[in-house]
Amino acid sequence: MHLREADPLLLGPTGLPVVPARDVAIGHPVGSVPLLPQPAHVEPDPARALRDALRPALQRPPCVVAFSGGRDSSLLLAVAADLAAREGLDPPTALTFRYSGDPAADESSWQELVVAHLRSAGLRFRWVCRDITTELDIIGPLTAPVLRAHGGPTFPAGLGNTILLAQHARGGGLVTGNAGDEVLGGHRAAVLRTVLRRRGRGLTRADWRQAAACAAPAPVRRRLGRREADDAAWLRPVLRGTVLGETMRSHAARPLRWDRSVWAALAPRAVMIGNRTRARIARDYDCHLVEPLGSPDFVASYAAFGGRWGGIARAAGTRLLAAGLLPDAVIGRRQKAHFNASRFGPISREFARSWDRRGVDERLVDPVALRAAWLAAVPPASTAMLLQQAWLAGRREWS
Repeated sequence: MHLREADPLLLGPTGLPVVPARDVAIGHPVGSVPLLPQPAHVEPDPARALRDALRPALQRPPCVVAFSGGRDSSLLLAVAADLAAREGLDPPTALTFRYSGDPAADESSWQELVVAHLRSAGLRFRWVCRDITTELDIIGPLTAPVLRAHGGPTFPAGLGNTILLAQHARGGGLVTGNAGDEVLGGHRAAVLRTVLRRRGRGLTRADWRQAAACAAPAPVRRRLGRREADDAAWLRPVLRGTVLGETMRSHAARPLRWDRSVWAALAPRAVMIGNRTRARIARDYDCHLVEPLGSPDFVASYAAFGGRWGGIARAAGTRLLAAGLLPDAVIGRRQKAHFNASRFGPISREFARSWDRRGVDERLVDPVALRAAWLAAVPPASTAMLLQQAWLAGRREWS
């Protein structure tokens, strides 16, 4: 990550970033890091830049690509397999986690579509599928030892996913699609350009609402951000106000210019801390973490390709980077899988049921509403660090 000045990030005893108590309650690190200005001279060739970002992982076998079947993981698997074939490198391994009995996390049909398409094109890779039960629980057998050693919650809280991936990539390179959503999608110029190009044909009501929000002035976009904070019923009013202010500022600050908006995708502090945390965990397994879609060189090239106003929609960007390697159905898909059931698994739910309300700051959160959130059919992901914090407090009292 390109920072303007020394990074003030506080590290814990294991080298993992420390998440402040307020951010734990909110559910993610807030604020931004000071980025350097965009490079003045960048080759506007993001497909080449993506390959350059991927190459180090392939040059350190085994290269394991976290492959869920979503757009970003499919893109990275396709490009990695093609790059390995072109340069005579060992083929990558596609590692897929499957969640039996959880329809929200089921992407098996998409996975099989991508694998069949790539193999029909003559690309070589190994596909490994692993069934997941309780391994990835946020206080489960993989994450709990890390939490105890670190002494606090981690961001991301679902660290078991990275640990299990790194175990399979031990001694090699681990490729993930993190930062893909932020870098490739959500840019105001891209949405407006798509609407203008299509002249309204085939647009849904949701498309029109999104376009109106993108075109709105900053005060209106600040008000639109209010909804995201209103659902956090477990936060005390003073903290909910903080979340509201942060969310409204974030909505208002997103640049309209395409190149500036793409570059700004690296600014959130949550992006930086998430990357630092995952990279630190990977090193425990002599594993080099590569997140190509968040590589500053790739992001700069992608921004330069679109220029000031040549915004590229999400599907068009994926098509550009895939260079004919993926089926159109995968490139154009919109739905995403959700993995909360595996993160808030039986271990977390048992803890929530027996929780004695200790371990959280009741000036920041309402413990009754918090427990209800943990035991909901779909627990909010933003409560995960609070559960880790409460669990750790109980462990300290028992020891």
